[in-house]
Amino acid sequence: MATWKPELHTADAVLSYYDQFDNAGYSVYAGHKQDAQSCRYTYTGEDKNIGREQLQDALSSILSNPDNTNTYCIVILGQKGKKIEAINSITFQLNKHQALQPYQPQQMGIIGTSAMLGELNSLKSQVAALQMQLEEDEEEEEEAEEGGLAGFFKNPQMQSMLLQTLQGILMPTTTKVTNMAGVMDGAANDQDAKIDEAIETLKQFDANLGDDLILLAQLALNDPGQFNFLIKMLRK
Repeated sequence: MATWKPELHTADAVLSYYDQFDNAGYSVYAGHKQDAQSCRYTYTGEDKNIGREQLQDALSSILSNPDNTNTYCIVILGQKGKKIEAINSITFQLNKHQALQPYQPQQMGIIGTSAMLGELNSLKSQVAALQMQLEEDEEEEEEAEEGGLAGFFKNPQMQSMLLQTLQGILMPTTTKVTNMAGVMDGAANDQDAKIDEAIETLKQFDANLGDDLILLAQLALNDPGQFNFLIKMLRK
């Protein structure tokens, strides 16, 4: 058999060569001699898929050893009568000699830098996504807070409505003010008596007086400045 230089140089090329035949059987020899001593891998079954898987495993085994720079020959086997004979073959070499692959530090540096940049970009994307999620969570919390009592009292329209309501409760009509005159003028030092008298009077005009007074108390706790503003407006 004539000696040939390697014609194929990648595992994919060897698999593509195998795929073009209908025959499933093959043998892989180290070197160019097709004898029992040189045979490294063989498959004589009829299932093409199994044959391909085993050939892929054999090629991976060769590639896993960089020092294995041997030339191989794959022989496609076919049935001729009762005998199995070679119908085609090709040589291949998967690993190159080190002399043919000079060390190129600049190339290695570029590869390493590219890999590092890829990792950094991935990390940046993850950090950006996390930051966006945190901002959305903070906005939702702020919206929830603003949607509660604090947001209610900070709304200018709500402030105006509350002021009008309080004015209506405390001073609904001239008659009511007149009825409250005794409370406002008498017992200057007895605030408890004034509170009791005012509550009894307000009950006549506000069916939800307890809720409204709680809102007023909460306003005093949460926003003293707004509370004082409303009180000053009522005293005018």
